[in-house]
Amino acid sequence: MARDFLRRALTRLVVVAGAGALAVGLTAPVAGARPVPEPGKDRHGVSRYFSGPEGFAIPTEPCDPAGPSATDGVLADQLNPQLNAKMAGYLDAYRMSCARMVTQAVKDRGLNEKAAAIALATIIVESSMNNYSQAVDYTSIGLFQQQDWWGTKEQRLDPVYATNAFLDAMESQYPGGSWNDEAIGEVCWHVQRPREDLRYLYGVQAGDAVTIANALWSGMSAGPGHPYGSGRVVSGRSADGRLEAFAAGADGVWHAWQTAVNGAWSPWRFEGGPRNAQLAVASNADGRLELFALSASTFDHMWQTGPSAGWSGWANFGGGGHRLAAGSNADGRIEVFASNTDGVFHRWQTAPSGGWANWEGTGGGPANARLAVENAPDGRLEVFALSDATFGHLYQTAVNGGWSVWEDFGGGGHDVAVSYNQDGRLEVFASNASGVFHRWQTNPTSWSAWTGTGGISNAELTSSRSVDGRVEVFAINSATASHAWQTGPNAAYSPWETFGGGGTEIGAGNNADGRIEVFGTSHAGVYHRWQTGFTTWAEWGWLNDSGPAID
Repeated sequence: MARDFLRRALTRLVVVAGAGALAVGLTAPVAGARPVPEPGKDRHGVSRYFSGPEGFAIPTEPCDPAGPSATDGVLADQLNPQLNAKMAGYLDAYRMSCARMVTQAVKDRGLNEKAAAIALATIIVESSMNNYSQAVDYTSIGLFQQQDWWGTKEQRLDPVYATNAFLDAMESQYPGGSWNDEAIGEVCWHVQRPREDLRYLYGVQAGDAVTIANALWSGMSAGPGHPYGSGRVVSGRSADGRLEAFAAGADGVWHAWQTAVNGAWSPWRFEGGPRNAQLAVASNADGRLELFALSASTFDHMWQTGPSAGWSGWANFGGGGHRLAAGSNADGRIEVFASNTDGVFHRWQTAPSGGWANWEGTGGGPANARLAVENAPDGRLEVFALSDATFGHLYQTAVNGGWSVWEDFGGGGHDVAVSYNQDGRLEVFASNASGVFHRWQTNPTSWSAWTGTGGISNAELTSSRSVDGRVEVFAINSATASHAWQTGPNAAYSPWETFGGGGTEIGAGNNADGRIEVFGTSHAGVYHRWQTGFTTWAEWGWLNDSGPAID
């Protein structure tokens, strides 16, 4: 929005509260020595740097009017060992509450996790995440150290107002969402505009800002977490931002995980469990991942014993079946769906992160169907079930509520995937012998007709979303892998392009910085390919080592 104070804000000098020696970038920096502050003076010749993240004895205002929550303290304790720059060891419940308010303001505005990381990197540098109520440099106050042309004192001390003022300036500097294509530190610098020799400071904090933003984003209660895909290879993101991957071999389930946020992968570890299983992963309301494994003879599950922690042993979850999918209700309760020769059944948590109801039928559904689940814009779960002969659709009639009857959604096919547009409308993809087709919501209750996209025949499908909200879809069959993407948010799709050789299964996830990571399987093992930027890709390579063969 056009505001005179934005123009002035983009040319001012601001107080910068810390320094470091790690590289600028979107990925979390490698752990190393604590950054050492460097000397510097403000425009009045006074030292610009605080003595440490604890700062001078400067008065602060609460960020959350209700004060820090118990969860803020727990999350601060969990994140401190994961941080590598200025805030390492200095996060506490108060600073976490400030980060939470900033992140929630970004989310309420409809922006993504990268925008939250940009805002958090800024407040780490500017105020060490303290809502200072006394001017430190000229008239600078608050989390962002905004001077008096940004608003009244009361407004600048309101984290919601201050965050939105910062984002107004960011979107003015980077129209059309172009900040998505810029390094976090550069965006911060262009908005805050300190001296050129201080430009690097924001990039130093970028990795830790990504870690904090992801942990907060995952735990935000406003709306459900969107489901992960299911299949023979799946991935989910731990509360600390690291991706975890699972692949179902002939001998059981194998597991690998990122050893650092946005980073490299561990060797594969054998976890046992059902053989030749179909897999689904979901996040509990408290941040713990839960893995479900369905074979023809049994259904088992295991779960993280704490957010980002180790895993339990296997526990029985039901009898055998054909395919499965899992999603989360708007209140955070996981709901699991499974198909067999009698149709589609479901089981759900009776409380967030709690125990489970018994299995119940859904009133039919296609027999031996491939399943996909997604959340409607209002949080209601919607289920899509594709068999060789028919396609069925089931949906909650109210948020966290009961279910519709099955409705006809189309003819039979080979595989199904579902995603959501930036505006929340669902988009469904299905493959058959003629290629890949899609159907999308024209509004929250109506659907387009099926439309062909071309693509390869009888493909396994998965989808993900780029950092700017565009849906990307990936397909693989025994001969080739292909990739298509929206040319803009909520927009039409590109032509299909070759994405690699053939294989047996494909899955996708998002790194903490938003970059898509794709997993492919073959008779030789598990490969991955990842975005090196937001439009460029690395080549296929083993996921650390070959992992299990997937037939």
